[in-house]
Amino acid sequence: MGGDLFRKLRVPWLGRREIEAEFDDELAHHLEMRTRELTEAGMSREEAEASVRQTFGDVERTRSSYVARRSRALRAERLRGWLGGFAFDVRIAARSLRRRPAFSTTAVLVLALGIGAPTTVCSLVHAIFFARPAHVVEPHRLVRVFRAWAPGVGGGRLQNADYEYYRDNATAVSGLAAYGSTETASVQWPGSEPGQLSVRPVSANYFTVLGVPPVRGRTFLPEENERPGATPVAVVSHGFWMRAFGGAEDVVGRVVELNGIAFSIVGVAPEGFAGISPVEDAPDAWVPIAMYGALTRQDPEDTAWWERHPNFVSRWLDVVGRVPDGLTLEAVASNLESLSAALEYPDRDPNDGLLVTPQFLYRPSQEASLDTLSRVLVAVVGIVLLVAAANVAVLLLSRATTRWEELGIRSAIGAGRPRIMRQLVAESAVLGGLGGVLGVLLASAFSGLAGSLRPLPFHTEFEPGGPVLAAALALTLLTSVAVGLVPAIYGTRADAAGLIRSGANPGGGSRTRGALVVAQVALSLVLLSGAVLFTRSFWSASAEDLGFDRGAGLVTRVELRGLGYDEERGRRFVLDGIERLRSLPGVAAVTTSRGVPFGGQWSSDLPLSDGAAPGGGDEVIEVGLNTVSAEYFEVMGIDIVGGRPPDAPDAPEAAPVVVVNETLAERLWPGEDPIGRTLPGWMSSITVVGVARDAVYYELGEGPWPQAY
Repeated sequence: MGGDLFRKLRVPWLGRREIEAEFDDELAHHLEMRTRELTEAGMSREEAEASVRQTFGDVERTRSSYVARRSRALRAERLRGWLGGFAFDVRIAARSLRRRPAFSTTAVLVLALGIGAPTTVCSLVHAIFFARPAHVVEPHRLVRVFRAWAPGVGGGRLQNADYEYYRDNATAVSGLAAYGSTETASVQWPGSEPGQLSVRPVSANYFTVLGVPPVRGRTFLPEENERPGATPVAVVSHGFWMRAFGGAEDVVGRVVELNGIAFSIVGVAPEGFAGISPVEDAPDAWVPIAMYGALTRQDPEDTAWWERHPNFVSRWLDVVGRVPDGLTLEAVASNLESLSAALEYPDRDPNDGLLVTPQFLYRPSQEASLDTLSRVLVAVVGIVLLVAAANVAVLLLSRATTRWEELGIRSAIGAGRPRIMRQLVAESAVLGGLGGVLGVLLASAFSGLAGSLRPLPFHTEFEPGGPVLAAALALTLLTSVAVGLVPAIYGTRADAAGLIRSGANPGGGSRTRGALVVAQVALSLVLLSGAVLFTRSFWSASAEDLGFDRGAGLVTRVELRGLGYDEERGRRFVLDGIERLRSLPGVAAVTTSRGVPFGGQWSSDLPLSDGAAPGGGDEVIEVGLNTVSAEYFEVMGIDIVGGRPPDAPDAPEAAPVVVVNETLAERLWPGEDPIGRTLPGWMSSITVVGVARDAVYYELGEGPWPQAY
C-alpha cells in the first residue's frame, strides 16, 4: 500500500502517464505504418501484424526502458529549471534586500544569534558525548566497569587483585584492561636536564584491548606485569618522542630515568593518542602496573596497591572492557556481576558490587552533571532560536504589509501564487543563509569560550566540526523556511485586481503579527525567568558557605622523589621552603597537604567501632582522608570547634595525631567527647586531638561527609 501511495504521489510530478501515452502513440503509429507496408507488399493484415510484432520484440520491456530514460531526463530537466528559477529568485531577493540595509542587517543579526547559539551548544555536546578517542578501534564496543556500592549506583575504582580476577575469569568480554591515574615523575635521559614527566600505569593488555598499535616498537608483554618492580619498561607518547629524541628511528631500546629508575623504551604510541576520556590527563609515558610501587617510591613492604586489601585506599584502577560481536551489555553485566558475587575476601562490604556502563568517556557522576548541563543549554538555546525566528517572522510580515501593490502587480501580469510565494521564501532564504554563515562564524569564535565554562577540565577542542556544520546547515534551512512561510502565505492570499484598485491591504496581518508577538513575549519571559533563576543559583553557589576560606591563595606541587631526595632530605626541603615562603611579603601563612578541596578524592573504609564484624555492611563507613601540616586549618580558614589543631612536630618519629570533622565525630562517638580517643580499624594507633567544622571537600551539593585530617 505504501508503494502504491508513493507512486501516486510521484508519477504526476514526473509526467509518467504522459510519457507512457507518448510511447504508446508512437508505437501504434510505427506498427500501423509497418503493417501497411507489408499489406501493400501482398501479405494479409493478420500476417502483417504478426510479423511486425515478432520483429519488434518485447514491447513491455521496450516501454519500461523508454519510460525510465524519459523520466530521468524529464526529472533532470525540471530540477535544472527549478534550480535556475530559484537562483533567479535569490538574485532578485538579494537586490531587494540590499535596498533596505537596516531591515536586512537587523534580520541577519537576529538570525545569526538564533543559529549561532544552537551551533555553539551542538559543538559542546558533540565534543562531550560523541568524541571518538584517537586511534581507538570501534570505541562503541567499549564498556567501563566500576565499583558499585548499591545496585545500579557506583563509580568507584577497583583493586589490582580484583581486576586480575575479573580479567582472568570473565567470559563475556574479549578483553579487560586497567589503568591508573596519571602520576608526575622526574625524568632525565643522557644529555638532558632533569625535568618532569606525566606517567600512567596500565595493564599489559591496555593497548591491545583499545586496539591501539604502536608506531615504533611494541606494547607491553604479559610477563612484564607479573611481579611488582621487576620490569622497568615504558611506552612513550608520540609528543615526548619528538621532543626528547627528535623522532629518532632508534628510540626503541633507549633508556630514560623516571624517579631515579632506568626505564627501557619498548614502543611509541601513535600521534594524538591520550587515552579514552577527554577529562583524563594526557600522559607522556605508560608503564606496567607492576612498576607503580617502585615508581612512586612506596614502602617496599607495602603491597596494598598490588594485592587484595579490604580498605578502599587500595582501589585505584579504572577498568575498561571490549564487548565481542553478538553479545549485549546485559550479558556482559550479568557475567561480571556473577563473578563479583563469588568473590570473597576479609572485611568485604556485602553491598559492594559492579556497575557496567557503555559510557566509557566519563565516570557516572561526571556523566550525570554533563548530561544535566547539556539539557539545560539545549533548552535555553532552543528558546533563543524560537524568539529569533519569531522576531524575523514579524519583521518579514510587517514588510509584506507594505508590498500589496507590488505583489498585486506581479499577480496581475501573470505570476501565479506559487511563483510569488517562491519569491518571498527566497528572500527569507537569503536572510537565513547570511544569518547561518554569520552564526557559524560566531559559534567558531565563541565555542572555545563556552567550553571554558564546563564543569570538568577537558583536554579537547570545542570547534564546530563536520557533523556540527551539517546540523547548522539543516537548522539554517529549517529556520529560513519557518520564518518565511507565514509571510509568504499571508502575502499571496489577496485578490490582485482588488488590491490595485483599492490600494489597501487585505487585512488579517495584525492578527498574525499579534500572535507572533504574544509567542515571542511568552518565550522571552520563559528565557528571562530561566536567566534569573540561573543567576540566583549561581549567586547562591558563589555565596554558599563551603566551610573554608575561598580568598586569595596559591597552590603548587613539589615532586622530590625522583630527584635524589630521601625522606629526611625531602622533609628538610619542605620545611625550609615553608620558612622561605612565609618570609615573603604578602604571605600570611603557609601549609602543606596531600589534597585541597575539589582536587580529587582520597578515602578509606573504616568500621564504626573496633568491635564491628568483618563485612558488617552498614557498620563500615567511607571516610575522606587528607594529610596536613600544622597551619593547614589556619590557611584554609577551617574552624576548630573542639580540641586543637595538630602541633608542628620537631621530629618525624613524633606520635601521629588526627583531627576529625563534626560528621565523623558524630558517627563514631555520638554525644561523646572524641578528644583523646583513637580511630577504629587500621587507624587505631592515631589519637584524635581536635574536631574541625564540616566543609565541602569534593563537589558542590555533596551531603555530610566524614573526614579525617
